Amino acid sequence: MAIKRRHADLPVVLTLNHLAHLCDVSPDFLQEVAHRKVDAYRVFRVKKRGVANKVPIPPRRYRTICVPEPRLMRVQRWIAQNILNVMPSHSASFAFIKDRDLVDAAERHVGAKWLIKMDVRHFFESIKEDAAYHIFRRFGYGALVSFQMARICSRLPQHKQSDPRYRLGRGENIPYRWHPMGHLPQGAPTSPMLANFASEALDTHLTELARQQKWTYTRYADDLAFYRTSKSSRSEAMHVVKSVEIALEMAGLVAHRQKTAIVPPGGRKVLLGVIVDTGRPRLSKAFRNNVETHLYALNHSLIGPERHRVRRKFSSIIGMRRHIFGLIAFAHQVDRNYAAGLFAQFNRVDWGTRPT
Repeated sequence: MAIKRRHADLPVVLTLNHLAHLCDVSPDFLQEVAHRKVDAYRVFRVKKRGVANKVPIPPRRYRTICVPEPRLMRVQRWIAQNILNVMPSHSASFAFIKDRDLVDAAERHVGAKWLIKMDVRHFFESIKEDAAYHIFRRFGYGALVSFQMARICSRLPQHKQSDPRYRLGRGENIPYRWHPMGHLPQGAPTSPMLANFASEALDTHLTELARQQKWTYTRYADDLAFYRTSKSSRSEAMHVVKSVEIALEMAGLVAHRQKTAIVPPGGRKVLLGVIVDTGRPRLSKAFRNNVETHLYALNHSLIGPERHRVRRKFSSIIGMRRHIFGLIAFAHQVDRNYAAGLFAQFNRVDWGTRPT
């Protein structure tokens, strides 16, 4: 059948009930999700790192995270592991791909004379459910089950859920073409790989665009990077930036201009949070100082977790703990020996102790 012709390791999924059986969840629950009768996500916001405001429009200061409820999480993980993880991704893409990681992406740019960094604004929200539908169809799945899996992997925009015309479970009599389109929710396990597949045409276009202008292109999720080892000029780099902005617009995406940076020869080249000037990627001194300061305060008898949480304005001990663990996990990708020492300090923290 079409699925196995596309890839021998792809699982056969014939209907939504078949998918429910494979994932060991209720078919009725999946029907409710696919028909937008429930919003099976826990939504919260996390602070984004600040960026210099060089334009009149202020940057969004929070990132919206949508965590699927356990049953939906199980289905999305099954789709991610058994379907999306099976198919090969574009060679220029490095995020959320087996045998590729952040360090692999950064290593491509080590020793570059010129570096261009760009960012896509609202990357996941810009990729709609119809893109997910076409991905599943491309993999050989039937039209109906592809539509249903696309619905399972997407979420209706918040403002549309409160619109009485489209309120969850009340839009059955409205023609489908008038229904609002869901988008990939940031926080769902399927979103990163679906975003990669949805961006394949863009990756191909930008790879060729860069090659024609003697640059090399890589993408790590919404972070685009172009490097050049030969001589160039700022005007040539600006021409690349303008060409990329046009390509993004054609793909339904928008460049985050506040995060666009052109780094010339001699400039400090930091990509994806790591330094790529020479040798292999390495952690910056600012990053090391930040994580080491956290661990020093957490283990200090006169400070401790609660007082440090208040000083650093974390909303909860759990949130602070997860944040610092994430920093150490990031360090582990770049420098395992250094991260081992951080993990040892992290494990010594008495999270229940409050200084007197």
